[in-house]
Amino acid sequence: MSTFKRSPFNKQSNRIFDIHQHQIRRKKLVESPTAQPYNNRDTNAQHQHKVSRIRQLATFSPVRHWFLENLRNYCNSTSLHGFNYITLKGSTANERYFWIIIVIISIIVSIVLVIVSWNWNRATPTVTVIESAHFPTWNIPFPAVTICNFNKISKVKAMTLARTFKRPANVSEEKLLNLFRITMFFNFALNHTEEDFRLFENILTTNNYTITQLSNELTPDCLEMMSKCVWKGTRSRCESLFQPVQAMEGVCCSFNYYGRPTNNFPKKIAYQIPKRPYRVTGCGYATGISVVLNPIIKDYFGTYLSSYGFRMLIHDAYNFPDENAETKVVTSGRESFVRINPESTYATNDVRKMDIELRGCLFSDERKLWSMKRYSFINCMSECRTQILYDNCGCIPLSLANNGSFRTCDLREMDCVMKMRDIFSWALPTVNRTVSLVQNTHKFPCDCLPDCQFNGYPSEITMGLLDMNLLSAKNPVNKTVETDEQILLHVFFSDLMAKRYRMDIFQDWLSSLASFGGLLGLIMGFSIVTAFEFLYFLTFRPIFNYFNDS
Repeated sequence: MSTFKRSPFNKQSNRIFDIHQHQIRRKKLVESPTAQPYNNRDTNAQHQHKVSRIRQLATFSPVRHWFLENLRNYCNSTSLHGFNYITLKGSTANERYFWIIIVIISIIVSIVLVIVSWNWNRATPTVTVIESAHFPTWNIPFPAVTICNFNKISKVKAMTLARTFKRPANVSEEKLLNLFRITMFFNFALNHTEEDFRLFENILTTNNYTITQLSNELTPDCLEMMSKCVWKGTRSRCESLFQPVQAMEGVCCSFNYYGRPTNNFPKKIAYQIPKRPYRVTGCGYATGISVVLNPIIKDYFGTYLSSYGFRMLIHDAYNFPDENAETKVVTSGRESFVRINPESTYATNDVRKMDIELRGCLFSDERKLWSMKRYSFINCMSECRTQILYDNCGCIPLSLANNGSFRTCDLREMDCVMKMRDIFSWALPTVNRTVSLVQNTHKFPCDCLPDCQFNGYPSEITMGLLDMNLLSAKNPVNKTVETDEQILLHVFFSDLMAKRYRMDIFQDWLSSLASFGGLLGLIMGFSIVTAFEFLYFLTFRPIFNYFNDS
């Protein structure tokens, strides 16, 4: 039997021959009856492959495989701390579980710290810092100086009216003079009974007087108590610098006051008054306001202090002269130097763009008031107290700001006014408790919010005995008054420079990015590049792999 041997020198022809023989043998098997089992096995294999493919699709095996593969590649490539140890080759299962727990804890801690930082930012949306200690004082308006005499009723005027008033036979002149003190609502009316109120009302009705008319006639003229006024070293007429205004204490004289829409200067000089508050370009008493005052001791009839003099209120030129103002007391026979150290606070445009509820303050042009020219927290609270008093009594006293829409109280409402008197001494007029018991104030009365921008005028006073002989040698004063009664008052800026505060947002987008990035970088090593890495492995890399496989 001859044996077929392949030629080692013709491998290509031998390979072709083997393939040809294999095709002939396969064709015979397919055509023969015994080939059926082979076809069945091939068909069954194809069917099982299709079923397996369907099961894989049903169980998302390709997605799972794709996700695990990309996660493994991401852990091996990322710069985040601890991720590469999860898929490190050669590590045991316990080591991988350990690093998985560490990574999960670091993610949770990072999220918690970011949330805490965000809550702190929301709780303190704004911050006030000292921007400069060398802010020029000529950029800060000079404050309003409101001077109120201790005496609220002129003795001469009261005695004149008592002689001319018609009164019942059982009411003496002394009794009528005592009833005149009822006009001082918040000071002396508490000493009178309801019977006194009814009696005094009958007397006023008989004489065709109202309580408002009587108050205006009995009030001393504050301009008569000023014998000399000097502004920035130049002597001026006092009526061109001071105007009578309604304050909490009654009628006072105020310098540089622009709180009301209209002023009370005489019509012949009203047009000469500047439209904006005065400013000074220097410091020292020669650059401020100086005034010689005379309390007119002989005319004292109704006072609430046991001395002779004036109460001085230093406040913003647009604010109502309320109890919140900087207060100084000057007494007879003294020369007083009031040194003001102004401070200014402004808010940035970023604060203005914030929501009002978030920043918790208002700018002066963001709300209109019904009696004052400009919004401020002081003015808003003053109107709030007025509105509360009107809602309870149906009227307001003469001493409160009124735009003409509120009725002035008469003696019939005096009892109600006295009962509501305490709202003017409470910090929160709608809360009848001490401030120590008010733990949280989520909302201010009447929706009054603090000022975003304001000027402060803290001051200090120095006094000395006044020798009018020395004063009169250089500066002649009124010779018709007793020299030991007079008061020489100087109010001025103490320095050329002032402190300026800036209210700004606690964290802007750059500060928030730095804060959050610092927390995430400290714990996890997170950065913007790692964020792009995550997006790359999640989106771009599968897309690139798909096109490369195609």
